[in-house]
Amino acid sequence: MSARILQEAAVRYFLEVVNTGSVADAANRLNVVPSAVSRQIARLESELGTPLFVRQSRGMVPSKAGEMLAAYARRSQLDAEQISLEIDELRGEAERTIRIACTEGFAATFLPRAMADFRRTVAPASFDVVVDTAANVTQRVREAECDIGLTFSFGPEKDIQVAFSAPSPIFAIVASSHPLAQSGQVSFRELLAYPLALPGVHSTLHKLIDIYCSREGVACKSVLSSATLETLLGFTLASDAVTFGGELFARPHLASGELVALPVPELTASERTIEIQTLARRALPPLLQSFIERMSHELSPRTR
Repeated sequence: MSARILQEAAVRYFLEVVNTGSVADAANRLNVVPSAVSRQIARLESELGTPLFVRQSRGMVPSKAGEMLAAYARRSQLDAEQISLEIDELRGEAERTIRIACTEGFAATFLPRAMADFRRTVAPASFDVVVDTAANVTQRVREAECDIGLTFSFGPEKDIQVAFSAPSPIFAIVASSHPLAQSGQVSFRELLAYPLALPGVHSTLHKLIDIYCSREGVACKSVLSSATLETLLGFTLASDAVTFGGELFARPHLASGELVALPVPELTASERTIEIQTLARRALPPLLQSFIERMSHELSPRTR
């Protein structure tokens, strides 16, 4: 096998098929005809001497060899971008942009403050932030669409390096005037006597609550469902509703005394963690490493 083929456009075509799961969709994104993509894939498979995809009715799924090649291609893509940036820095033309994907809770208060603090005290970096579901944040990191993922996780993910991890206890959050506000802790069944304001159905938190309700055979009907954290907190502030979340995301309201976070024993046993994710086996540039270290410090339980 000639190593040259791994440097050619065929690998770019291959990676688009991996990302889209379809030759036709890849061709559309590459602005070429599907037959051109198919030829490049066939050429790669011939040169490497192994199938790179398992052809299924729902699309193209990478084989074991295909997964290895995709991971290599993504790291190479990021390395090329980093070298280009370093060369630009020599000419004084570098645009240092950190690409971040995160779930909605991080985007509300934590991440804006972290970025502003980093620019003020470390380096005048630029940021590009995308808000997505937890699963999609991890997928964006895996596909090298972003440098950093801020998300929740229940366990290891393939091709993902966890740069930081910390437990993320779930609390019931109520207004300071709520009848339960002075309780040391509350049971989940106690909370069912009050209106519930729950995060969107695709959130890890909503899924955890659904699992608990199913296991205990209790009905859990919300009066408000929203993917927007500030909507949930604002509604809770203005009513006797109960919402759920980590201390980090309600911290400004908790610090002011407007809201109270109550431990819920039934939910504290979850293995949900906050994670800072990067692409596995990627050599992180210094700027990115510095930003991760700064966020890790802020997210660490020792600083709360």
